[in-house]
Amino acid sequence: MVNFIDVIDRAATGPMMTQKDFDIKVFIPSLRKVLKKYDLKRKSEEVVNTDDRYADRVFEAAVDFYSQVGTYITDTERVIKFSKSEILEAVDDAPKEAYFGEGPDRCVMKGRLPDSNELAHCHVGSGTNTSEEFALRLVESYARISKAKTISIPIINTLGHVRTAAGAPTEVFAGIRAMQYGREGCRRAGRPGLGIIDHVSSCASGVASIAASAPQFGARPSDGWLVAPFAELKTNYSSLNQTAYLTAWGANIGQEAGPLLGGYAGGPEGLAVVNTAYSLHGILVIRATYHLIYPIHMTLVCSSHPDVLWATSVSTQAIARNMTVPYYTLLYAAAGAATKMYFDEALACLLMLIASGSGIEDVHPGKARITNGCTPVDMEFTCQLGHACVGLTRKEANKIIDKIIPKYLGRLTDPPRGETLNECYDMDYFKPRAHFEKLYTDFVDEVKKEFGIELYKY
Repeated sequence: MVNFIDVIDRAATGPMMTQKDFDIKVFIPSLRKVLKKYDLKRKSEEVVNTDDRYADRVFEAAVDFYSQVGTYITDTERVIKFSKSEILEAVDDAPKEAYFGEGPDRCVMKGRLPDSNELAHCHVGSGTNTSEEFALRLVESYARISKAKTISIPIINTLGHVRTAAGAPTEVFAGIRAMQYGREGCRRAGRPGLGIIDHVSSCASGVASIAASAPQFGARPSDGWLVAPFAELKTNYSSLNQTAYLTAWGANIGQEAGPLLGGYAGGPEGLAVVNTAYSLHGILVIRATYHLIYPIHMTLVCSSHPDVLWATSVSTQAIARNMTVPYYTLLYAAAGAATKMYFDEALACLLMLIASGSGIEDVHPGKARITNGCTPVDMEFTCQLGHACVGLTRKEANKIIDKIIPKYLGRLTDPPRGETLNECYDMDYFKPRAHFEKLYTDFVDEVKKEFGIELYKY
């Protein structure tokens, strides 16, 4: 496998071009070429792909595509290129397991095949904007979910009355504070060894991320750090600096990416290839031990649209069948928290992921745009569903999802805003307020009656 020092060298010596030329003259034409070459025009209306050969062709196309395109470095205006043989060698050498946490809470995240009888990795939390007043209690509530194997910690966007800003000293302080709250919240929940695998979500810059990752603030190499590129297949020295620091420490690095349906990736077929190509970028450039993808519809700004679900299903299967790397997916609902529409969207998203071979994370409400917009109920639901649907096949998932999507599809352009955490959840008693509890209880009853899926109530 190509050494990271070689990757850094290629970032400084690779082919030079403008970012616009990379997008217009390299990325888009190369993607169109592989879509035609591998005959990837979508021919089925099913939301969860059931064609293994199609998934394998998507993987082959992604390898071909990434060998042509590579990763663009915005600082040097150069492209890190890899040959097909280098990519396939990296696929063979890529970590197939990632270990998180310590003591009784130590766990392993592994790749999982479609239609698998293995339990999907259940991850909870929200790397979304959260007021400092709620951050600690929120992390404690995540860690109290016994079926959760790993957690994310919130983005702190205020320090007292001061709003944080990327590149400012407040970013460093927010990252440190979030790290401390993450560790203390787990300790208060009686799970001090629980793995936190989105460390430093409050930090946008590499220098702030590295500063907040110092062990004296609570970080441990058995946690995980997400290192994000730019859309599409671009990164910078700030992210590579994070990778250099974490690689030298021996810490878990997570490759995260949020490709856009309707952007440079084009339609759902292109999105499936780009989703898959990001995993190749992850193992070669970011040196990932685990992977997170969060594809989004560019105009609807959510993931529950059938085209995004299908593309995610296909790419998940392409990765699961051909790479078997530790992998989980975050999807976004259009509807806000504490609404029936949110739970319908989340149910469709999670069933697709479970059947396709991905690990699962709670679907984020309200397009993840609302401060204090996620609730522990969303996360408890995710874990309960993961355990209730072990062994769910793609065909079974399609039958259920086909009945769910009509319940929310027509409302994606004008979804209900829902409620914030303090409006629908009692943080003192760690339980939903009465009206939210009734909404969730009614939904659980409906899911059991209509689909035979039995979930616990509050």
